[in-house]
Amino acid sequence: MNDKGFMRETLAEGAVAFKEGRMDRRTFLILCGMAGVATQAVLTGDAEAAANEIVMWNWGGQAEQCHGEAIGAPFKAETGMDLKFDTSGPLQGKIKEMVDSGKVTADVCDADLFDAVALGASGHLEAIDYGVVSKDRTIDRYALEYGTSIILYGYAFVYDTKAFGDNPPTGWADFFDTKKFPGKRSLYKWANGSLEAALIADGVAKDALYPLDMDRSLAKIKSIKDDSIYWGSASEAHSMVVNGEVAMCMVWQNRGRGIEKDTDGRYKLVMNEAIAMPGAYIVPKGNPAGREAVMKFIATAQSVPAQLTLLSCLGMTPSNPEAFAQIPADLQPYAITSAQNIDKIVYNDPVWWGEKGGDAVNAFLDAIS
Repeated sequence: MNDKGFMRETLAEGAVAFKEGRMDRRTFLILCGMAGVATQAVLTGDAEAAANEIVMWNWGGQAEQCHGEAIGAPFKAETGMDLKFDTSGPLQGKIKEMVDSGKVTADVCDADLFDAVALGASGHLEAIDYGVVSKDRTIDRYALEYGTSIILYGYAFVYDTKAFGDNPPTGWADFFDTKKFPGKRSLYKWANGSLEAALIADGVAKDALYPLDMDRSLAKIKSIKDDSIYWGSASEAHSMVVNGEVAMCMVWQNRGRGIEKDTDGRYKLVMNEAIAMPGAYIVPKGNPAGREAVMKFIATAQSVPAQLTLLSCLGMTPSNPEAFAQIPADLQPYAITSAQNIDKIVYNDPVWWGEKGGDAVNAFLDAIS
């Protein structure tokens, strides 16, 4: 091996050691200096730059701006580290592929808590350090080994007040009652929320949903199949409603607020029996900025100011109990954990979904096809 090749390999090994915390910053910079290269040109993921920023993998759109304001700004003020984004969407398969390749480019993923269950079990995630992240700053059942809930979103539904103004639907039993409340319905086509809603409509108690009775749930869903259409994105659901395609539509509760506004109140959101879904932060194994830095970032995201800013900007509800009483009055109707709604909601079980979700989605798709 020639000198150039040797130094290239040495730098690559040094960069990996630096990212994994086996080499301190000073030693790494000395190594770069001896090689006569700029740290920004170092191989294996630009280790020096990666150590001075947190890269969040999310779905883009307004979420990028809102996370920057709510968490990125205070985190940089505290640590000097920037928050940057990969907006291509942290699907489980993509996270596995990234970690398995050894080319980890994201530090934290804005995902679902059931992803933490599935990917933690397969060895693709760093465990959450609850010496830095606080279990007290999320709902008890949502502080798991490989992920912690930062926000909550929920599956609720909107209805057409012109069709049902004198006798409005008040829960999932009404949503599934096409005789008393005729008209087209729309459900989320990836099963989350739809399975729980069907069981509640069929008389299962909110605290007895799990493990989900798939046969019973799918039978209920099939019972309104002729009156149902399905959406795969929030924009699809929004369009179905504002274009008058459906009389009722399952929606994410933050989207319901926009629908009420865009239809001048014609469609109204029902939060009774809304299904609370824990959005979570998970950390890919071998994240570039290191475990210590990303745990501090997650701790910043748990703060009451950060969570209230996410609510105001993005409509995602705080999961930190300290923030519940500070939810503004105008946002209480749309917040999962507000005083107005917290006693009406249904809590999703991320462990069941993490272990059974793949099979459940496939069974649901078969049922509605």
